[in-house]
Amino acid sequence: MKTTFARNAMQPLELVIFGQAIASAAMILAWLLAKKLKNASYVDALWAYGVGLLGAAYLYFSQGDSFRNQALTIVLGIWSLRLGTYLFRRCLGGKEDSRYRYYREKWGERTDSLFFFFFQKQAFWVVLFASPMLVVGANPTPWGKLDLIGLGVWIFGMSGVCLADLQLSRFKASHKEGQDKVCRNGLWRYSRHPNYFFEWILWMSFVFWGWGAVGGPWLLALPLILLAFFLKFTGIPHVEARKMETAGKEYEEYRKSTNAFIPWFPRKSNRDAS
Repeated sequence: MKTTFARNAMQPLELVIFGQAIASAAMILAWLLAKKLKNASYVDALWAYGVGLLGAAYLYFSQGDSFRNQALTIVLGIWSLRLGTYLFRRCLGGKEDSRYRYYREKWGERTDSLFFFFFQKQAFWVVLFASPMLVVGANPTPWGKLDLIGLGVWIFGMSGVCLADLQLSRFKASHKEGQDKVCRNGLWRYSRHPNYFFEWILWMSFVFWGWGAVGGPWLLALPLILLAFFLKFTGIPHVEARKMETAGKEYEEYRKSTNAFIPWFPRKSNRDAS
């Protein structure tokens, strides 16, 4: 007897469990590759690609408005490809990110085993950030004003992220020995981490897209979780600790004059006074 697979055959909890299994398996393979190459930096790109792929799968199996789900699949794909490729290109030089070099020094002989659990934690984060698509994808209401607002928020956020990354890349490419080590060009004059700020704005768009779904208001937790990541965990604390090591006094002056997250006009510093 031939059995056909229906798109609505799996319930949300089953999709989460299935997604976690796939993400965990992928991260095991990534861990084996990182172990061989002695470079764990690739996990960052894999995380971005993983969120995009799993999120698209969740949208495909959801039963909400089809036009919205197709549009969000494109939006999520653009985000995933841009960020994943940006992170992957940083790995091509062969030099491991300073965060992972720090872990190797800290963990010593336990590095390989602890990296295994670290990679599995990344698998959990893949599922966590893809799971909102289950809520958004279940929104039955037709495309309307809230969706247009969400699209505007997403375009604003994505434009800011791309501009911030471009300005930083150009600064690094043109930087010469003896010049300033801190980028103050464009958006970086008003925020020490404009890329994180606009990434945060970008993710707010999903609140508007999923508001009409059952459980839609719970999407308000998404920007709060992301804010905690940026301010307390993997984002700003690590970047600033690394910059203090490489730029020292110059970066300390930058911290005193420039907001960490929300862009605003810089305050006067000793650099300006001189």
